[in-house]
Amino acid sequence: MIKKGLPFDSRSLRWVSALLVTSALLPACRRISQRTLKDTEGRTFEAECDRNGTCKLKQVSGPDAPADKPTLALSSEARLVGICNTSEGGTPAPGDCRAIECATDADCPPALGEKDGTCVNHLCISPTGEQGVPDAVMMCLAGTGLGRTKPNQVGLYAMALNCGTPCVVPKPCRQP
Repeated sequence: MIKKGLPFDSRSLRWVSALLVTSALLPACRRISQRTLKDTEGRTFEAECDRNGTCKLKQVSGPDAPADKPTLALSSEARLVGICNTSEGGTPAPGDCRAIECATDADCPPALGEKDGTCVNHLCISPTGEQGVPDAVMMCLAGTGLGRTKPNQVGLYAMALNCGTPCVVPKPCRQP
């Protein structure tokens, strides 16, 4: 005997309906937040961040990125959180990153599982990070423009790379 109608029973229909509703709600569970980020070079960025610590960045003002490094990425390699210019598919290099400035925790990208980031001394930090060479580089290059090869940047960059163990940001540089 051939049955006419739906190829599944009402229990299956309820299960499929529940699955569809759950699937539709999953993106909302990621809790995307939008915020404006500012770096030490006066650049402003729009960021869409989720609680997994992933942010999509878009520069909205300030000096343009170098042509060979058009991609933006967040870096929290040590203690400071910075925005870096990278080549397509490249990884951030400390000399191409600038620290994110803040007034409150809401001005910082969220840490994994958190609503907001952490703002200390007007800089966004990773509370579990240890101060290291990437921090010294971002502090020494703060306010000098993008890159690390301009005459006023070369000496500061070299000092930052030699910050010691444990790393101490050199005196001529902005202090974290």
